[in-house]
Amino acid sequence: MSEIALKGLMKTAGLVVVSTIFISTFSILGTSSYQTVFGENTFPENTLIGSVSVSGMQPAEAKEKINKEAEAWKSSQSLSLQHDSENITLPGELWTFQTNETVDARASTDAIEVPLIVTINTEHLTELISEMGVNADLFSLPLLSEVLTGYASTFERDDISIDLANYYATANDIEKIAQSKVEGEEDLILVPNLAKAFENVTIEPEQPFSLQELLREASVTEKATESLNLFSSAIMEVLLHSNFELKERHTTLELPKYGELGLNASINMTNQDFSFYNPNESSYNLEFKWDKDHLIVTLYGPPFPLTYQPSVEKEKLEPDTIIQYSEALSGNEKTIIQEGKLGYLITTYRETLDQDNRVIKKEKMIEDFYSPIHRIEKKAYPEPPVVEKTEDTQSDDDGSSEGEKENGKEIDEKSSVDENGNPIDGDKSDEPSENKDGKGNEDEVIKGLEYQKEEEG
Repeated sequence: MSEIALKGLMKTAGLVVVSTIFISTFSILGTSSYQTVFGENTFPENTLIGSVSVSGMQPAEAKEKINKEAEAWKSSQSLSLQHDSENITLPGELWTFQTNETVDARASTDAIEVPLIVTINTEHLTELISEMGVNADLFSLPLLSEVLTGYASTFERDDISIDLANYYATANDIEKIAQSKVEGEEDLILVPNLAKAFENVTIEPEQPFSLQELLREASVTEKATESLNLFSSAIMEVLLHSNFELKERHTTLELPKYGELGLNASINMTNQDFSFYNPNESSYNLEFKWDKDHLIVTLYGPPFPLTYQPSVEKEKLEPDTIIQYSEALSGNEKTIIQEGKLGYLITTYRETLDQDNRVIKKEKMIEDFYSPIHRIEKKAYPEPPVVEKTEDTQSDDDGSSEGEKENGKEIDEKSSVDENGNPIDGDKSDEPSENKDGKGNEDEVIKGLEYQKEEEG
């Protein structure tokens, strides 16, 4: 077998398992009520099923739209198989789109992007390969089927010729799959000793792996420090470059001390494990090495048929400012009690790429939330507002307003003369005046009494 053929085969290996798990998960979950999940019978904004936008649609509308897209793709797709000089175009009826199952299963997850479930008629695929004059038993049909369904699930429009030489059924070479390097501290003691003790750990085929169990075998007790997070973080990063299935993973409440955001994991010996499952028929090895202040973990084994890589999306969360007031401060004085720090919303995906580095699947692995730390300031109490006096409200020395002086003092002065301007006897000025009809001026009497009462009061 040529080296190119072997690498091509191994580049397609885990996609079958990923797809099978995805379909099986949806089968187990079944159909739920859209009303319960979303609060209304429509899909939320930015929802994609495969590459089809179903934002704001009801399930029936989404199914109809996807079915139309699927039928159009079947009649226009340009996928073909190649072996030596032979080339055969793949017919659209080779694929079956599980539209109803996909749309119904969407109610069981909060993911915005959901792969479209597609199956392959393997009997028809075998016949097509035989028509090319080669034995179909020489090739890994499950792996080939997974690639073909991957193209269909995203409605691939490019003209792609799939070389069967990349899908031979045997491959035993051991290669370096991925490596992670997590920074620690030079003065750590436990981690270097454990790395030397583990050295090389085998991940058995089709078996789960528990980091907690591995640490117990090395006699690690519950008193171990958080430096153990170096191991879980380093393995986590390697895992995202494989088709291993993540089973249990935790993170810290605050920003991680060890490992990068979205690629980190935490563990303790009581109630937080880090575990995953090897779905492959081959075993793999984890090699541990301590280098000065870094833990290096390397994954070895048969290369996977397809390429896997992590994709991390980070959303910054700005902190607020909390103000506390203190009588001990005055003026513009202030004291910083706590500096603010950014928070983050981290979403980590695992992307599956074909031989031409096309992303044929994007799987949401984890989502982490780190709350921002708010800034706290202590300040002096604010000064009460100063009310400016206007001319209408400004008072004189005896507390009388301008209006009072005009209606009180000035009116009294005017009442000391008669209507012809002749002075009135002082004793009579206090008496009510009479008009021509012999009646007293009631208005002036009333005003005089009013202001007198106000002044007395």
